[in-house]
Amino acid sequence: MDTPDISKEKVEAYLNQIKDLNVIPPVLIQVMALPDDNELSFKELSKLVQTDQILVSRILKIANSPFYNRGIEITSLQNAIARLGFRLIRSMIVVAMNDSIFAYGNYRKFKEEVWQHSIAKAIYSTKLIEDFIGKQEIDKGIIGGLLQDIGKVILNIIDRKKYVEVLKEFLETKRDIRQIEIEKFGVDHIIMGYLACKLWKLPKFVESVIYERHMPIEKKSTYGILITFSNCLVRKAGFGLFTDIHDKDLKECVEFLKINLENYSIETIQDFIKKHELYKTIFYL
Repeated sequence: MDTPDISKEKVEAYLNQIKDLNVIPPVLIQVMALPDDNELSFKELSKLVQTDQILVSRILKIANSPFYNRGIEITSLQNAIARLGFRLIRSMIVVAMNDSIFAYGNYRKFKEEVWQHSIAKAIYSTKLIEDFIGKQEIDKGIIGGLLQDIGKVILNIIDRKKYVEVLKEFLETKRDIRQIEIEKFGVDHIIMGYLACKLWKLPKFVESVIYERHMPIEKKSTYGILITFSNCLVRKAGFGLFTDIHDKDLKECVEFLKINLENYSIETIQDFIKKHELYKTIFYL
């Protein structure tokens, strides 16, 4: 990634600082690394999760909600996997463990600009990916949307006081947050997130979604474009700050995808996110 203002020395020091931290719980890394939809993966997924009763109870709560339930009560994790499918359950696990990922940012600015925004982006990405690619791929929307800004979490862990200053300046000036990060940390959240993913051996898909975030649209994957589109739409709907940079990204996505932006009203986006079972599970448990 060609960013001349990045300090390679600081990047290396920061990576050494976080390499032994469980920013992303080890069980979640193992769950994301499982290959899709085979008998061994089903068994391994169940084995990895069943020791965490809180996580299991959250998954069963989601599985038995009106959004997913088909009239028959689900009483075990195995039944939930069989009913809802391996990939959907995997993405539910990622969402159910989001409080572990974002626990280091327990203050208002971080919650609103990073945590709630990431949840909203993940949820709305599922709709866009289902509409443009297919329902079988929506887990990538949840995982990619939620983890795309993991670099912000990392910078906040490295120096919370300094990252409060980053968010304060961003919210007040609407400048490019990456430039503010470089000025204060010597590195931005994109490069930190990307290199941390490589360090922790997260799936290549997650690396790509982070790496592609600010690439020219013609160089992004379809997933990268749709998650960028989601990022802009949910910001416009009030989940995070919407700036001129996001307005430019939004127009590029609309032109590239050849769609009518009027089909994506603020009210419709807000309604979809707030009524989604995953959103209600996170914020109302």
